[in-house]
Amino acid sequence: MEKVIIKSKFDKKLFTRFLYFNLFRKSVSIYFFIMAAALSIYLAIKTTTSPDVSGSSITIYWVFSVILLSSLPAFTFGRINTTVNKFSKERGESLEIIELTKPKIVRFIEGVQGKAVVGWEHFDSIYEYKDYIYMYIDRDRGLVFNKESIVEGDIGTFRKLAMNNMRPGKKGKIKYFKRFKEESND
Repeated sequence: MEKVIIKSKFDKKLFTRFLYFNLFRKSVSIYFFIMAAALSIYLAIKTTTSPDVSGSSITIYWVFSVILLSSLPAFTFGRINTTVNKFSKERGESLEIIELTKPKIVRFIEGVQGKAVVGWEHFDSIYEYKDYIYMYIDRDRGLVFNKESIVEGDIGTFRKLAMNNMRPGKKGKIKYFKRFKEESND
């Protein structure tokens, strides 16, 4: 039976990258937020240059713009840092063990009671980079691990399991994306 087992400790840097990737590639809310901030600045400038607008209206437009601009870092960087620190405290130095087989993916953390069992059909997409892999269940949840942390099986077996067992997207294709060029052994 084809099986891949991954054992890893919590990697703050990798998990932070995973969340930033999610924020800027898989979520459109950040772009709406940036567009709203840009629009508020445009309206504030337009109101300020208009000759027949009262001082209180100008103040309201600029205060609104400042509030939007100052909340943008809290909305992005603050939220990500809070999430990473929370997971770092919860996980500590315990090992996360992920067992991937044809019918299911089992994840548990040493020292924590219970385990998560998920079918491949629950995964929306996988992004493979040279040294690590992001597996998305939805926009905010998923698994992330270094390729070095594979202790049984190999990356070829992982790819095969993913390609054969993930649910195809709307266009009938599996959303497995390789974001690097493999070096040839020639």
